[in-house]
Amino acid sequence: MSEAPLRGSLEEQGVPEVLRPRVRAKRTGVLRFTRRRFLKTVYVSEGRLIFATSNDPDDRLGEMLLRKGRISYRALEGSVRAMQGGKRQGTLLVENGSIRSKDLVEGVTEQVQEIIYSLFSWDEGDWEFAPGDLPSREVIVLRMSTADLMMEGVRRLRAWSRIRAGVGGLEQRYALAADSATTLSAMSLHKDELGLLAALDGVMSLEDICTAAPLSDFVVCRNVLGLWAAGVLERVPQDREAAADTSHEKTEPHAERLRGASVIHELERFNEIHRFLFELVTWEMRDRASTFFERAFSQACAEHGPVFEGVAVDSSGELDPFALRSNIVSRELAGYVRGLDRLLEIEMELARERLGEKKAAIIQDGILALKEQQLRGRAGG
Repeated sequence: MSEAPLRGSLEEQGVPEVLRPRVRAKRTGVLRFTRRRFLKTVYVSEGRLIFATSNDPDDRLGEMLLRKGRISYRALEGSVRAMQGGKRQGTLLVENGSIRSKDLVEGVTEQVQEIIYSLFSWDEGDWEFAPGDLPSREVIVLRMSTADLMMEGVRRLRAWSRIRAGVGGLEQRYALAADSATTLSAMSLHKDELGLLAALDGVMSLEDICTAAPLSDFVVCRNVLGLWAAGVLERVPQDREAAADTSHEKTEPHAERLRGASVIHELERFNEIHRFLFELVTWEMRDRASTFFERAFSQACAEHGPVFEGVAVDSSGELDPFALRSNIVSRELAGYVRGLDRLLEIEMELARERLGEKKAAIIQDGILALKEQQLRGRAGG
């Protein structure tokens, strides 16, 4: 027996709220959005948005190509008249020489994306999700990551009412989703979006996120909504559909570690240890210290390049926390933590080589004492 369709109103749930649970639960089926005489259909395959159609004349391939300056008004008019014979507009435009055949797939892909993006601005109408197998007649499917599609759809929102309805009130709390590293690995985020993630300190209210980000509250709220829609962020208490979808999965140790202690506190812990080591080695080696740390950093970069990409070290021995935070949200998390630990290991190996076992042991004892102090502080907090 087939599963009954689900229905709702876009006045009650915006398009991001309709799409996200189907994507997160890896559903397959057809989503139909209707507003007055217009019908737009999105095909979902195992949680991926793979195709879309529309009966709005402005969404046709020819009209999109005209807007983008790729065909002439005359070519468009000719294709519209010829469509009455039953041929597809794209085929007609190739036949009359307006576009090349190799450009047709790219044009259709872009058309499908634009149909999906246009839905995000709908603030009225109805939706229906019919689970089940998809029609197989379409040979052109989207290869773009669904997370990027969702993010770009929200980026195009200009209506505060839609953003406010989707993102929630100032007291709404957000955190990185448990599988955010996997989602981010397939996304292309803007610098301000990466910066927002880098500044996310564990679980934070929307008001605190707005305060921490050097952007207008409008842009911050839109970014948060987009990152939530894409599955990078989750609401706290945890989104129900995300909890249901991932409850059977084993939590990876590195995810548990970083969810228990905020990213910012983790970096502060590392930098406190590194400043301590830097100060002692610099005092012992004087002018030779710069060569020592250049060698250590070079080796760490060779082994864990993505962790230290774009990271500078200041005169106190502190690694640039903003660059480190940017890397932690755009790279695999377990490798990130190993990279930081490995830098300290390399520096201690060099300290034994350059300073001798006795002095290296003094530095090692100091680091262990500092780590114990940090653990006591964390337990007390």
